[in-house]
Amino acid sequence: MRKVIIQGTPPADWIADAEAATEQLYDPANEDKRQEVIEKYKGLWTDDRIRNWLLQQFNNKCWYTEAYDSVSSYHVDHFRPKGKVKNLDGNEEEGYWWLAFDWKNYRICGQLINVKKQHLFPITEGARANATDPISLRLEAPLIIDPTTDQARLITYEKDEDACIAIPSAGVNKSEESRAEKTIELLGLNLRDRLNQKRAEYWEKCLMAIADYNADAPQVLRIIYQASALTKLKEMVAYNSEFSSVSEACIRKNAPESLVASVFEHLPA
Repeated sequence: MRKVIIQGTPPADWIADAEAATEQLYDPANEDKRQEVIEKYKGLWTDDRIRNWLLQQFNNKCWYTEAYDSVSSYHVDHFRPKGKVKNLDGNEEEGYWWLAFDWKNYRICGQLINVKKQHLFPITEGARANATDPISLRLEAPLIIDPTTDQARLITYEKDEDACIAIPSAGVNKSEESRAEKTIELLGLNLRDRLNQKRAEYWEKCLMAIADYNADAPQVLRIIYQASALTKLKEMVAYNSEFSSVSEACIRKNAPESLVASVFEHLPA
């Protein structure tokens, strides 16, 4: 998984509409009335103004898988569910209704991943955030890894004989490993054969470029091969490239140290 870097803010007219809708959420005296407001303005999070802006943040990739919509169509996911929240034990709690129209709670998500996630949003410890205390949101400890944080690096990839799957990164502590495993499970990151096979294709492309770099050839040809391979690998790990984190995992695992250093030298996050 790769961290999504948010740049700028959504269109001002969309923000104004979202803020106006959010104000109405605080007026109703009960949950049913709030849900009526959410239903009335549900078009806000599918509005092209916000959806297109969100897509531009990560070059039209799913924020959880780095797949283009050839793998599954996109949804605008509420990272913290707006309606109700389901814990690991199946019990349900009140959702994060006050974040229904907050763009900072939105993630671009492949349909299959979003359907798997649904209302699941367990926390690892402490209390849930609440609408009356803005600080509580920053102190909350969600189990599912947020792709807009540095914790996205807790998930990497490995290829076996059949496909390329998501796994916890090496060298993390037990708590981080558990979070990565649960995130992979709850989001279903390895459940779709098409996604796993698509990752594997990129893994193989990396291996082929690494083989070209290591090719035994006359010096003049070797210089050409190495320059071409380096260019290709740098393109594959670029922020805007599909499955860039898969390519990174393959390179770090299979390339010689000199090539790894060259690929990732001065590479932007």
